[in-house]
Amino acid sequence: MLVYWIIIGVCSLYAVKNCSNIAARSQNVVYWSCCVALIVLSAVRSFNVGADTVNYCTGFWYIRRLAFRQALQFGWEQGYVSINWLLGRFFEDGRALVAFMAVVILVPLFFWMKQESEWPILSLVVFVCTGMWSSSMFIMRQWCAMAILTFSYKYIKQRKFVPFFILVFIATTFHRTAVIFILAYFIMSIPLNKLTVLFSVPVSAIIGLLGERILNILNRFARISEAGNFNGGISMLIVLWLCVFAVLICFKGTIPECLDFYFHLVFLAAFLQPIAFTFSNWSRIVAYFSISLSVFLPNFIVELTSEKTKNVSVRFPITVVFCVLMFMWFKIVDVDLYSFMWN
Repeated sequence: MLVYWIIIGVCSLYAVKNCSNIAARSQNVVYWSCCVALIVLSAVRSFNVGADTVNYCTGFWYIRRLAFRQALQFGWEQGYVSINWLLGRFFEDGRALVAFMAVVILVPLFFWMKQESEWPILSLVVFVCTGMWSSSMFIMRQWCAMAILTFSYKYIKQRKFVPFFILVFIATTFHRTAVIFILAYFIMSIPLNKLTVLFSVPVSAIIGLLGERILNILNRFARISEAGNFNGGISMLIVLWLCVFAVLICFKGTIPECLDFYFHLVFLAAFLQPIAFTFSNWSRIVAYFSISLSVFLPNFIVELTSEKTKNVSVRFPITVVFCVLMFMWFKIVDVDLYSFMWN
């Protein structure tokens, strides 16, 4: 657990330190240093970190011994299997898979944060404290899909459906649940304001009540049927809706243009999250949208404390409170204890 606290502490302290000058050139050095540290730590972790890591390594060892045509029948999505098979032509140890996936998953995500976030170092605080970095270390297929989808954001903004759809299709070859990200393209066509958001709350609750029926439909397409359970999702649901209403309250019902894109994605995550009450693994699917918090929350703070709103003086206390809340969130999140490969 010490590894998590060091990363969170360094990122949080530097974010607070640079409240008055978040565009400082030195921030790039610190940001990329932290990114490299996270990639290396992911690569050298023990196989025991993450419930699925051993299964993925076992699958890698098996796939590399098969002919390519046989490997494609392994049962996992063919894009992910192909990567495993190709990697197996050069390496035998599962460590190669873990290290390769650390790079393939995290590098696109970190470039996305650097490009889209107004406060990248604070984005890393969100990324780690919400458990996203932890889950990226063992839900490999889905996080490969999520990394691919970061390239599709620009096509949503440009309203170019064909290249967007192609990227979603490629993502589904790593994890078929990526198909749900199609909703992101269409949610942008819905104008969000106080009225539509308030109306969506009871509709979202109804969707949650229909979770069992939705689960039955999804199981018809799932590789492995999902069993219903009622044990998760409340904390994330509260956070997502708080983010939605905080923007509406702070900006008096008008969503700033600079927040609009990721506000829509966060709203969609909040709207769909109640289904997790029926089966907790739905939270993994909502992650396709809730990952936007890594960019949305820092941008929200920057916009809220900008010179335009005449709130620059409160940026420091708001950032301190925000980092404390992130610490508290991390304490709530059930992350696996980190251990190095030599432990």
